[in-house]
Amino acid sequence: MATIWERGPYQYCVRIRRKGVSETKTFETRREAEEWARIMEGKVTGDEFVDRSKARDTTLSQALDWYARVIVPKTPRSAKVKMSQVAYWKASRFADWSLLSLRPWDLLDWRREVLDEDNAEDGGQIGPEAAFSAQTCVHRLNLISHLYGQWTLIHQVAIENPVVRGVRPTLDNGRNRRLDPEPDQNGKTEENRLYAVCDASKSTWLGAAVRIALETSMRQAELAGLTGDRVHLEGPHPHVDLPRTKNDRPRRVPLSTRAVAAFRSLLPDGVSAIGKRRVFPIETPRAIGHAFRTAVKEDQFPDLRWHDLRHEAISRLFENTDLRDHEIMAITGHLSPEMLKRYSHLRSHRLASRLG
Repeated sequence: MATIWERGPYQYCVRIRRKGVSETKTFETRREAEEWARIMEGKVTGDEFVDRSKARDTTLSQALDWYARVIVPKTPRSAKVKMSQVAYWKASRFADWSLLSLRPWDLLDWRREVLDEDNAEDGGQIGPEAAFSAQTCVHRLNLISHLYGQWTLIHQVAIENPVVRGVRPTLDNGRNRRLDPEPDQNGKTEENRLYAVCDASKSTWLGAAVRIALETSMRQAELAGLTGDRVHLEGPHPHVDLPRTKNDRPRRVPLSTRAVAAFRSLLPDGVSAIGKRRVFPIETPRAIGHAFRTAVKEDQFPDLRWHDLRHEAISRLFENTDLRDHEIMAITGHLSPEMLKRYSHLRSHRLASRLG
């Protein structure tokens, strides 16, 4: 496949012919020419030598240190979460393992252990002694996968990524908690009762926050970081501009009349009065969840969490509007129609009416 000949002093030519196409290169020594020919032939036959010594000599802990130093700063919004995951793996039993030693079955054994899968009941995946949720397990495995991908790319060492298909646990379709539309013995729906307890909360802004969440489907962190200059209540098309969201993409959220009313109740002097200050007087997104848990008691609202409000809001967009999927995506911030498939059944009655 390779032909080498001497063309003159310090000139050794190599010709590689593959599928009728030839490639020629000149070197100063025969040794360099033979080495290049061997490498090129190896690429064709699959016998190319791959130096994995760097990966063999690098432990997972050392690679994680590199990841924290080089990769994490590129995504500052998720840096805190990633550093927490880095710390977890550095404290794990795999920390001193070579990058070459960590295999998919090692992570599969780890997953079974931390999720207590052997003791799961009724076909479930998580046992009673699980260290954390399946979602957390996926997040931590995603970091390992990203670490291997970035490390091999930048160091140009081809090694197997241990997070292959089947290692991550299967996640369910998410929570389906909805607000009960049926009135209680006092004629109050669950939504009415929710507004009442939140309006009576010591966190005086909570009632407005709940109304805005149900009208806009905005995420908890998006509400917490919202500033006055991003809220536009005047004009024919009131809206909120979110410059950076969970997916690092800006989006514009239209405001219904009920959402506008909630903002006005929260800001009686108008949004211009607060300028670039936060709409809600809180420091972190967790403050919203804390205030919600304090006001919304389990015995009155069984298994109701703040995030369920976003699910309720998205469900209503499917049930109560004629918006197309891509229009709903623009409002909710989902990146693909696949993420909205769990809501498609909410329009089955409309499909039936079209069939006649």
